[in-house]
Amino acid sequence: MNRRKFLCAAGSATAFGLGGGPGPAGALPEAGALHRLLEETPRERVAAELAALIRGGLDHSRTLTALAVAASRRVQPFPHVGFRYHTVLALQSVHLTAQGLPDRERWLPVFWALDYFKRAQEAERRRSGWTMGPPPPPAAGTAETAWNRLLDALDRWDLEAVDPAILDFARLATPAQLSEVLFRYGIRDLRAIGHKTIAVQNVHRLLPVVGPGHAAPVLRSLAAALQNHGYGPNPAAADLPPDRTWRAFQAMLGEVPKTWKQGRRDGAARNEFVRTLREVSELDAGRAAVDLLKGGVSAGSIWEALFAAAAELVLTRPAVVPVHALTSANAFHHVFRHARTETTQLLALLQSAAFMPAFRRGVGATRPGLRIDGLEPLAVPGDGADGLREAFSELPRDRASGARKALGYLQRGGSADRLGADARRQLALYGRGAHEFKFTEAALENCRAMPPSAWRNRVLAASMAYFAGPAAAPSPVAREALALLG
Repeated sequence: MNRRKFLCAAGSATAFGLGGGPGPAGALPEAGALHRLLEETPRERVAAELAALIRGGLDHSRTLTALAVAASRRVQPFPHVGFRYHTVLALQSVHLTAQGLPDRERWLPVFWALDYFKRAQEAERRRSGWTMGPPPPPAAGTAETAWNRLLDALDRWDLEAVDPAILDFARLATPAQLSEVLFRYGIRDLRAIGHKTIAVQNVHRLLPVVGPGHAAPVLRSLAAALQNHGYGPNPAAADLPPDRTWRAFQAMLGEVPKTWKQGRRDGAARNEFVRTLREVSELDAGRAAVDLLKGGVSAGSIWEALFAAAAELVLTRPAVVPVHALTSANAFHHVFRHARTETTQLLALLQSAAFMPAFRRGVGATRPGLRIDGLEPLAVPGDGADGLREAFSELPRDRASGARKALGYLQRGGSADRLGADARRQLALYGRGAHEFKFTEAALENCRAMPPSAWRNRVLAASMAYFAGPAAAPSPVAREALALLG
């Protein structure tokens, strides 16, 4: 299968053999039948079909598995790792949001994801008619030979070779070995505004839910996304700007002291790094991070600066591109926390730092009054529900005021956990877009990774700029789901 064939391949709905047909009347379908139901039922009927199964006992994990398989098989990561492909990329965020909601609302994000998948599927059908073809046959060998084949294919940016290689390695390797390869190649370039790292994070979190029996299409889709270099020349045979920091940072790793994990938490160095990130190039941002590690500053302080720089960009311009400064920082941090090799951990940190100047150029001129270290709070009526309601009431009309009122709420002792719970409920009821789901979960997780402090309050408050706000009525998808579930 070459790249062109991947873009055009068509396979039958049962090609994977991930399960048999529907069970007897009244029985719940197993996962194979469920993903075919989601793929083949028209959009106008599929929510009612799913609701009937839920009332009959269908659980979240089987539904999420079916969505992951269906989306991976029906929406391709070409020509962009983004746009329609968010039906795959947003699934782990949907899962996290659902886990944090009260029982009555827990299914709302799933119904949103189902509707979003059906719209993406329709758009893919109109544009290309693409569906994922049958899986390649397994190759005999050991985990080591499969590892060598996979790395060779990834290094050559060879989509034809990576498709069978990812399946063979997943079959023969341990989950930890598979994750390590995906982490490293998910962070190797600065393309697609961070979507490749987001895609790796998404799959890393979904695979334990999906399980090995249904992982094949999810892994094939991810491997193809990692090989996407747009319409440019093959990066293996060219010196291209998105690949230069990766090579430069590998050469810098020898400068990082062996004791870097014992660095000190340093608020002054963190604040200075935020200021540095407003002025420097991608390569210089990584160099500055290396210098901080050499000076004994902790990686945690550097991540706090990256989270703050990203939240500041969103506060300055709450739009899709700057949103990815925050969601990609979250994904790079996920790799940093879960990778087993120090080389991958450090490269994730440096690549995340390098992305910040690129996003800043995309945002353009910023408003000095909205810089995170100078954000002024606005008064709210107390540190309870009334104060929080006052902050959310500004959204989406005046996002800066919402952020300043959230800061006022937090500075008066308001609960960050309660703010996060309210953000999820607003999202479930009123959210309409994939970026809202990705952003909300990334922002909340970034703040959970920081110790409670005045600095964390500023980062969380700035994130209000892209949280969903209250509306007169729930979104159409939420209203339908609530009605169908009674």
